[in-house]
Amino acid sequence: MPTDAQLLIGKVLQIKDKITAKRHCIPSDLKAEWNELNAQTACFESEALYQSAIKGKEMNKRIDYSGSVKELSQLVTKLKTLNKKVNVTQIQH
Repeated sequence: MPTDAQLLIGKVLQIKDKITAKRHCIPSDLKAEWNELNAQTACFESEALYQSAIKGKEMNKRIDYSGSVKELSQLVTKLKTLNKKVNVTQIQH
């Protein structure tokens, strides 16, 4: 069974994918918020593995996140809110 933290990380990645897919539609007044959230959640990206990989050595996926489950939950909420804002601005255009 996945832990609460693993489930929340999965939600973070799903929402980030949705926002990333429509990143060209993010209005300029929301870009700072997106950049901040994107930086806060960068440690969950699978590409982080490739930056620290060493040829011939076994790799285990580690996540360099020191926050609590509550903080992860707050990140999910912030990302959901941003996603809704971006959806609303997309519809208005």
